[in-house]
Amino acid sequence: MVNTVTAGRPNFLIIVADDLGFSDLGAFGGEIKSPRLDALAFAGLRLSAFHSAPTCSPTRAMLLTGTDHHIAGLGTMAEAMTDELRGRPGYEGYLNDSVVTLAELLRDAGYETMMSGKWHLGLTADRTPTARGFQRSFALLPGAANHFGYEPQSDARPRLLQITAGLYAEDGDFVSTLPQPFYSSDTFTDRLIGYLDARDRSRPFFAYLAFSAPHCRSRRRPKTSRTIAAVTLPGLRSFVAKDCSVSNSSGWHPPTPNRTRSSAAGHGMN
Repeated sequence: MVNTVTAGRPNFLIIVADDLGFSDLGAFGGEIKSPRLDALAFAGLRLSAFHSAPTCSPTRAMLLTGTDHHIAGLGTMAEAMTDELRGRPGYEGYLNDSVVTLAELLRDAGYETMMSGKWHLGLTADRTPTARGFQRSFALLPGAANHFGYEPQSDARPRLLQITAGLYAEDGDFVSTLPQPFYSSDTFTDRLIGYLDARDRSRPFFAYLAFSAPHCRSRRRPKTSRTIAAVTLPGLRSFVAKDCSVSNSSGWHPPTPNRTRSSAAGHGMN
C-alpha cells in the first residue's frame, strides 16, 4: 500500500502474492532476495495483523470487502463445495450481492479503480472485476492456471487441471488469445503499469495487483528456480527453523511454542 497523495487523497496499491509465506520476503525477514517488493514495503505500510482464511478465495473475499467470507458468499472455495453446503446462504461460491467491494466504494468516491491478476471470486460475466467496481481489469478468473499460458491438449485431464483451465477477462470481456510471450507475473505487472500510465492524473487511484506464481512453484522460470534453490536446498528443516527465528525476533508475530497448523496459517496470504 503506497501512501502518495493525489488531490489531497492517497493512492492505494495493494499487492497480493498467492500462497507466499508471511516471512518469505526480505522486508519481513526472509532470505530470498526481493529488493523491489522490499522497497515498496518500506516506503508504504507493512501490515502485521492480517489473518487469512485457510484457503484462497475466502481470504480474497475478506480482503476486498472487509467482511467475514461467509457473509460475502465464499464460506468455502467453489472448488471445495460439498453437496451439504451447495445452495446455502453464504456458500454461493462467488462474491455475492450482500457485500460492497473496496473498488465499488472508492469508484463512487471518485477514485480510478484498476486490477490485474488472479480474481477467483466468480467465473461468469456478471461476476468479473468489472462487475464489482474495477474500471480497468485484466483478470485470471479461476483459482489457478499455467503460468506460461499452456493448456494440456489431452481430453483425459485430471480434475485439478479441468477446474483450473485458463479463463481470462479484460474489462469484462473474455480473452481468447493471451499476449505473447506470456508469463503470469510479467503480464499481470505490465497490464497494471499500462493502466496506471493511461490513468486520469487528476484523480486518485486504487490499484490491486494479484500475483499467482507462488501458488504453483514448479512453474518457475529457470533463473528464478536457481536463485531459490540456492537458498532452500542446503536443508529445508534448517531453512524453516531460521525463517521462524528471524520472524519472531523481528516482531512480526509473537513466539508461540505450541503453534498449531491453523494458527500458523493465519499469517499467510493466499
